[in-house]
Amino acid sequence: MSAFSGLWHLDGRPVDRDAVERLSATMAHRGPDDAGVWSSGAVGFSCRLLRVAPEAVTERQPVADDDGNVLVFDGRLDNRDDLLAACSSAHVSRHSPDSALVLAAWRTWGEAFPSRLQGDFSLALFDARRQTLILARDAVGCRPLYYWSDRNTFIFASEIKGILAHRDVRCEPNEDLIADFLLLDPLPYDDDGSTFFRQIQAVRPGYCVQVTAASVKHERFWDFDGRAQVRYPAYEDYAARLRELLIQAVRRRLRSRHPVAIAVSGGLDSSIVLCIADDLRRSGVVDVPLLPVSYTPEDSDREEDGFLRLLTSSRRLHIHRSGIGQPDEPHVLTLDAWHSEWPRADEGWCAQRLMLEHVRKEGARVLVTGHWSDQLLFVTGYLSDLVLRFRWRRVAAHLAEYAAWFADANPDYFAARFRRELFFNLTPHALRARVRPLRDRLRRRHADAASRLTVRIARRRPFVNRPRAATAHAGDIYRVIRSQSHRLQFEADDKLAAGWGIESLTPFLDRDVVAFLMSIPGEIQNRDGVPRALLRDAMRGIVPDPILRRRWRAVGLASPAFARERHRGYSSSMTNPMKLDDPAGLLAAARAARVDAFDYIGMEFWSRAFFSDTLTGLRTRIPEVSTS
Repeated sequence: MSAFSGLWHLDGRPVDRDAVERLSATMAHRGPDDAGVWSSGAVGFSCRLLRVAPEAVTERQPVADDDGNVLVFDGRLDNRDDLLAACSSAHVSRHSPDSALVLAAWRTWGEAFPSRLQGDFSLALFDARRQTLILARDAVGCRPLYYWSDRNTFIFASEIKGILAHRDVRCEPNEDLIADFLLLDPLPYDDDGSTFFRQIQAVRPGYCVQVTAASVKHERFWDFDGRAQVRYPAYEDYAARLRELLIQAVRRRLRSRHPVAIAVSGGLDSSIVLCIADDLRRSGVVDVPLLPVSYTPEDSDREEDGFLRLLTSSRRLHIHRSGIGQPDEPHVLTLDAWHSEWPRADEGWCAQRLMLEHVRKEGARVLVTGHWSDQLLFVTGYLSDLVLRFRWRRVAAHLAEYAAWFADANPDYFAARFRRELFFNLTPHALRARVRPLRDRLRRRHADAASRLTVRIARRRPFVNRPRAATAHAGDIYRVIRSQSHRLQFEADDKLAAGWGIESLTPFLDRDVVAFLMSIPGEIQNRDGVPRALLRDAMRGIVPDPILRRRWRAVGLASPAFARERHRGYSSSMTNPMKLDDPAGLLAAARAARVDAFDYIGMEFWSRAFFSDTLTGLRTRIPEVSTS
């Protein structure tokens, strides 16, 4: 969760060191341990370090050599042993920080070095001999990285605010993405790296951006193989392999010289993370204190409370109950928007504020969660695969079984979802592109957006190459990882936690776990129609059986009643109508801050953080950021 930034004057002008430091200053919350600046001629790099791993205790960045090459790196390498073996001649050892191994990988493999790195990371490297700047981002996109360029200057940073700090960059909303965000549900799948700020692009996951004075080139250095297929002789073999991969994924995220916090809700996913982490600690595989923490209040009438008590007794661990924070005051919500850099009010984020305050107070720098398990381990595109194999009865049986596990769901929901997915999976992309404008008009969410936004959703969109998948199931999981909306969510989650000096990690986004889930049959993953059956069976003997048998109910943060109550709380903090009715604004008319206008509340605080209330220019006052 460190932060780096830099700029390159492509026209050869010398870099002002103070300008480089200004980029870095906006991201001080990401790196309280050390601040470094390097500049030479037309190039300048800066870095703010948060030292988490044991090897990082004396790390300094930027890392520069005698030839004028320089590297900045934010992340965690999961294949250190492989890199050490391959780069043994590059003067690195098992005590070297990850950044030193990355530089050694570049010296060993040249331009191909990003493909040799595994883990969560983003990086920038300037090759002085070739006068080339290389930006790269991990395969899933867990660490953010952005850039901006005109003909004379190229700027990059771990957060968008680092780019906006440069005097040549105008802070303007990207109305194309805002139109999609306000009017379409969900966002279009194809992701070209757009952000909510005009002319500022994200480096896409698994991509390398190579910059010279003459060009900016994008190249994918790694991607999931949708045609890879893994087949075992017995169901138990699939469960054993998933178990092995999840244990490995959790272990990777416990590499810390500080206590590691584990977010526990009482649900299946977070319980898996806690139980695996506790087993690794008890067996001596990792030597790090664990801090289980939950925002679930102590209430004997709540199902989650019973599961948390079961974990406490079976694991002999104290789970700190922070409770659910109340909706925050406008100035705090403005600060949240400043950190997340997107126009959405997330009630889950504010609900977890007390938990994050406790985690930081106890000295933890890493929070491991069970997020994204639902999206990756309960995908239903495999039903289309069964249709193509004429397994109609099995499809019907699985749809019926879903209803038994989702007690609060509309009985018709899964049938309707199956029909949509069947159309998507059995029709060519060209046909779907023809019907998309009609579909977009039918699924518009808000009729009161500014008229100039409504026409933008019919614009011609950039072509994004979609690799072929062997099965609809593999394509389903690939879309989860590669969709634009999820990339934006990954980035926002990282930046919101970083605002509290916390590195938020989830084992379910581990590259090896995702690749395995894509490669196996979907009916194995949801055996007999039981949602996440393979996950439940893989965790037998690790997680208490009552939790493994748990069925889904809309409780806690997932409850519609909870969401409505939170929305009312946020709305009450804004007593005046929205001020987005200016010609430069985003709505056709001012809106009162009511529950049914919740989407606009996020837009309002985003505009307060980065613009005037009518989005007419960059705000002169940056919200105060504190990591104390």
